[in-house]
Amino acid sequence: MSFEVTYNGDIQYIKVFYSTAKTRTGKYYGEFYKQMDVLASDLKRFKQELDEDSEKAAKIAKDAANKALAERFGSLRYVIDERYWDEDMVISKILDDRKEEMLALAQKTFNHEVLLEEDGAEEYKIHLDEGGIEVDGESVETSVMELFDSDDYHNWNEAKLETLEKLDWFIIWSRTEAGEFKAEGGQHDGNFSLKELNMKNCLLTYRDLPLVVPSNGTDIFSNELEIHFVDETKASLNMS
Repeated sequence: MSFEVTYNGDIQYIKVFYSTAKTRTGKYYGEFYKQMDVLASDLKRFKQELDEDSEKAAKIAKDAANKALAERFGSLRYVIDERYWDEDMVISKILDDRKEEMLALAQKTFNHEVLLEEDGAEEYKIHLDEGGIEVDGESVETSVMELFDSDDYHNWNEAKLETLEKLDWFIIWSRTEAGEFKAEGGQHDGNFSLKELNMKNCLLTYRDLPLVVPSNGTDIFSNELEIHFVDETKASLNMS
């Protein structure tokens, strides 16, 4: 007797591009990573300078504003409201310019061919929790949400993000597809058992085989490309 287990839900494909020894020496895009590293190094320095100077710069700006108000309207008639003043209102123009340079370089370099063929990038996939398990096309009552709510699922995701956030820059392509996903080989021998349904590296598995092979095609409903900077901001890239 054989049967087929599928996850009827969403899967997210993720590909991350960042500077490594392999990508920097790549035949076609090595120079891109080197140029991005140079720009990111400047960006990191400008960010440090902004952090050191922002409080002083904000005080200068506020004092100057209050002085200008007093000279125009009379002493203490109008003043800057301390409740709404924030030192983050002071930005670094040169820092923003450097981010624009990085964005422009990435936009110029990245196209559909690069996304698919750049072999130095890190790739992985995860299941998302809006779905259910089916056996031979019939829904099965499971506690699958417990697997998504588990510490292992969240910790693995968070560890990936924390690793990326330590980088000076990275570009991430995420594509979410909906469909029915089976294990490699499809059919299993014997009888279905919930005990053999588990979660590993954010993927549902049956008998240790991840349910990631589309059974009947998929529908793409999210396709995003973003660049992340060292100052914890990000920007979207157009996909061409």
